[in-house]
Amino acid sequence: MLKIIVVDDEPLYRQYLIKSVEWEQYGFEICCEAKNGLDALEKIDGYKPDIALVDINMPFMSGLELIEHLNDKHPHIAIVLVTGHSEFDYARKALQLGVFDYILKPFNHDELMAPLLKIKDRIEKKRIEKVFIA
Repeated sequence: MLKIIVVDDEPLYRQYLIKSVEWEQYGFEICCEAKNGLDALEKIDGYKPDIALVDINMPFMSGLELIEHLNDKHPHIAIVLVTGHSEFDYARKALQLGVFDYILKPFNHDELMAPLLKIKDRIEKKRIEKVFIA
């Protein structure tokens, strides 16, 4: 089961994202949620998520700042930006930071699950390779 952290400053949106998908049926679990980047950093060490669903505009630490921290301290975490901002500069910066995908709100179920299932496939392949190499 892959663990996901949901990072968004809007409580209603976080709850929608957490409850709108039967995560276990796809091999995922929501391990925790965070209201901003600082909150996320405090939780990541304890919960050890594999994937972060991150909004861009949040107080205290933006999603892009959080991604920079994750790249430095937790490069194994796959990041998917889920945001209402379609501006090219945000998308370009996100790609430069190495996010796996960039999903625009509002989105449908398939738009959300497609990148997550690709991430799951990549992580599972890496784990299998480690077993055969070890």
